[in-house]
Formats: sequence, C-alpha cells, structure tokens
Amino acid sequence: MRRRGAWGTVAGGVLALGLLGLVLLAALGVWGVSWWSGARAQVVPFAEFRSLLEAGQVERVVVRGETATVTLNQGLPVRVLTPGGPVTRDVREVRVRVPGELATSDTTLVSLMQERNVDLRFEQPTQWLGILLNFLPVLLLVGWTAAVAALLVGLGWWAARRVKVVNP
Repeated sequence: MRRRGAWGTVAGGVLALGLLGLVLLAALGVWGVSWWSGARAQVVPFAEFRSLLEAGQVERVVVRGETATVTLNQGLPVRVLTPGGPVTRDVREVRVRVPGELATSDTTLVSLMQERNVDLRFEQPTQWLGILLNFLPVLLLVGWTAAVAALLVGLGWWAARRVKVVNP
C-alpha cells in the first residue's frame, strides 16, 4: 500500500476547499440574483394589471426602472406568467413590466390610480447588485492568491522539516 505524503494531503485539501468555495459561491450567486430581481413576486401581463386596477383591487404600485411591483388589497386568483405558460394562482403581490414613460405619459392610467386611491411611488433601482458583481473578480483573485500563498508556505514548512542541513 502506498502512502500519500504531506504534499498530497495539503494539495488535495486546498483543491477540495477551492472547489467547495466555488460551488458555494455559484449557489450564492444564483440565489442572490433570483432574490434581488424580485423572483418572489409573480409576473403578470400589463392587461391583467390594468384589469386589476379597474376592478379596484390594487393597493400600491412601486415603479423601479421598467418594473412595477403591485400590491393587491387581498390575495386573489390572478393569471400569472410562468415558463410553462400562463396559470392562475392566488397572489398578494405581482410584478408587471411598465416602461417609465408609459406610466408617466399615460394620463388615463395615472388618473385611474388617483380615482382608486392607489399609492403610486417611483423609486430609483438599487445599484448594490452591480457593485457586488464588479467586486466579485477582485475577491476571487485575492482568495485564490491567499490559497496559493498558504499552499506555498505549507510546502516550504514541510520541506524545511524534511531536509537536513549538514554543516561542512
């Protein structure tokens, strides 16, 4: 039976930790992007939003960029868009794609919201996701550099213990 030396153990451990770190980072990235993009709310077509507004079922509309988050007065069965096609689900909050110029230039839409006492807000989209994604390569570079440096220091320590220096 062949024994692995200290070098094989250290290199295997660093490689395993590096791969585990990459998998965890990828999983965190997928979760973060889906959470940040508002995947919690169901997406509805604009016509469905308009019919909910006309029926007086809309409590609040928050427009961020070209997406509006619509809070309904109560949970209702609403036709939502899914990858498999439209389905009806009971929801309390929905998202709808509304270009900002449509929301501000369509006076009938704004007046309808005023008639129904809908809380209408326009907010700036947050920039944190872009900032974090811009720092990600730097963090990966620093992490991998630290891992390689730790590997080299460990290898140097191992080699110093194994090599006997003979004084002439």
